[in-house]
Amino acid sequence: MITATLLGATGGPGRAQGGPRVVGTGLAGTAGLVLDVRGYAYTADRAAGKILCVPPGGEPMVYARVDSPTALAVDRLRTLFVGTASGDIFAVTPDGAVSRIFRCGNPVSGLDIDRDGNLLAATGKGAIIRVTRDEFRFSR
Repeated sequence: MITATLLGATGGPGRAQGGPRVVGTGLAGTAGLVLDVRGYAYTADRAAGKILCVPPGGEPMVYARVDSPTALAVDRLRTLFVGTASGDIFAVTPDGAVSRIFRCGNPVSGLDIDRDGNLLAATGKGAIIRVTRDEFRFSR
């Protein structure tokens, strides 16, 4: 069971006075955590291949499915990027469409977006790859 609770500043269940807020529980095997410009949190359940979204003040929901997710990044347009153990990188658009945009050939261990909107991918082989938006190849 997955639950999410946002609590007030004065404490409550799962929160000591002045302690951290519990945002999600029951998220076993998660990979990465990113927030978009609207405050939505995204994480990946590696074993189940699920990308979970937690809206502000809401309950976690399955946002997309991708085999063996390992890393996440989100851009200012709210496109979520998902790296995988197989080396594929997927883009999940705000309408939920999932497309493979790049294959780097090695497991993806980290993702980020640079100031120009290009994607940076760290691989399990010790390389950092920059993928420009022009190099994205959308395929399902």
